[in-house]
Amino acid sequence: MASAFLRAKVDERAALTDVVAGILDKCSTEQRDPSTEERAKLDEYNNRIKLLDGSITELRTQEEANSRFLTTVSRLEDADERAEQRATTRQPAAQVTTRASAGEAFIQSENFKAYRGYGTMQPVEFEDFLGIEQRAAIASAISLDDLHLPPVRWDGPPGPFQRTPFLSIIGREVVSGNAVSYVTWSPATGAAVVAETDTKPEATLTPTETPINLQTYAFWKAISRQALEDYPRIRSIVETKLRTGLAQTLETAAVGTLSGVSAPVIGDTPGVEGIRTAIGNLQNAGYTPNAIVANPADAAGLDIAVMSGTLLGPQGPGNYWGLPVVPVPGVAAGTVYVGDFSNGVTWFDRAAASVYMSDSHADYFIRNLFVILAEQRSAFALTEPLAIEAVPMVAPVAAAAK
Repeated sequence: MASAFLRAKVDERAALTDVVAGILDKCSTEQRDPSTEERAKLDEYNNRIKLLDGSITELRTQEEANSRFLTTVSRLEDADERAEQRATTRQPAAQVTTRASAGEAFIQSENFKAYRGYGTMQPVEFEDFLGIEQRAAIASAISLDDLHLPPVRWDGPPGPFQRTPFLSIIGREVVSGNAVSYVTWSPATGAAVVAETDTKPEATLTPTETPINLQTYAFWKAISRQALEDYPRIRSIVETKLRTGLAQTLETAAVGTLSGVSAPVIGDTPGVEGIRTAIGNLQNAGYTPNAIVANPADAAGLDIAVMSGTLLGPQGPGNYWGLPVVPVPGVAAGTVYVGDFSNGVTWFDRAAASVYMSDSHADYFIRNLFVILAEQRSAFALTEPLAIEAVPMVAPVAAAAK
C-alpha cells in the first residue's frame, strides 16, 4: 500500500515537471517571457512540486525504516529457530507439565473427595431421621499461590498532555536539503506620480540572503528483548514519550528565536494597553497580527486585568481585539509578544519525526538490548523581525513616574 502511494506521488511529480518544462520550452521557442497566466500556473505547479518532494522524502524514509526493522525481526526469528533446533537435537524432550486450573485443583483435592455430598459417594445413613446432622464445611485446600493468577500491571498515572502551541502558529517550510538560505526583502519604496513622457523612478527594494543549516534533534532509549516479548505495549509507550520529548525540544528552539525581537519600547503603555498599541503599530507597518504569545502566568494576569475592567470578564471570548492569546510555557514571564508569527518566525523542516529500532549499537546484540531512536532535522529563524513587537507586562519605574 505504501509503495503504491509513493509511486503515485512520484508519478504526479514527474507529470508536473513535464508540464513546467513544456511551458518554459514554449516561452523559449517563442522568445518571450511567460505571460501572467503562465506565471500563475508555474507558481501553482512549483508549490505543488515542493509539497510532493517533502511527502516523497518522508515516505521513502518510513519505508527504509520499516525495511530495516523487518530485516532485524527476520534475523532474530531465524536465530531463535536455529537455537531451538539445536536444543531439540542435543537434549531429550522435556515432559510438558500443565498447571491445573482453580476448578481442577479443587475437585482433585482430598477435602472435596471426602465430602459426603460428593456425587459418587455411597449413601449416607442417619442415626436419627428426625435429628439434625452436622457436617463440617469443606476446608480450603487451595492457596492463591496455587492458582498462578497473572499479576495486574498498571503503567501509573498518565503525565500531563504536552502541547506545542507556538509551533502551531509559526510559518513552516518543508525543505529537501540540509543547507537553507532564506531571503528577506526591504519595503518597496520610491513610487511617484510621473508624467507620461518623463522617466519613471527606480524602486528601492533590497534583498538580504541569510544561510543557515538544519540541526538534528535526537535521543534514544534502550529496552531489553525480554521486556518487548513479555510486555509488547512498552514499545509504543517509549516511542510516544520520545516523540513528545522531541516536540518539546523543538518548541523550546522555536521560542528561542524571539530573543531577536527588539526590547520592549512601549514602556508607557504596558499590559493590555500596550498590546493594543502594538497591534496598531504592526498594522500601520503593513503586517497582519495573528496571535498574542505570553507566558501562562502573564496570560492569567491579562485576563484578570480584563475581568476587573469589563462586565463580561472571563465569560467573554478568549482573545483581545480579535487576536487569540497563546500561552507558551517557554516564553519568559514579564514580556508579551504581539505579531504576525506566520511570517515573523519560520520553521524549516526536513521531514516529520522518525523513530527507529535496532540492536546494532555497541554490544547490545549480545546483551539482548534494542535501541529506540527518535530524531528530526529542523531549523528555526526569525525571518521577519519587524512583524513582531514585544510588550512589557509592567511599566518601567522611570516611565511610570512621568
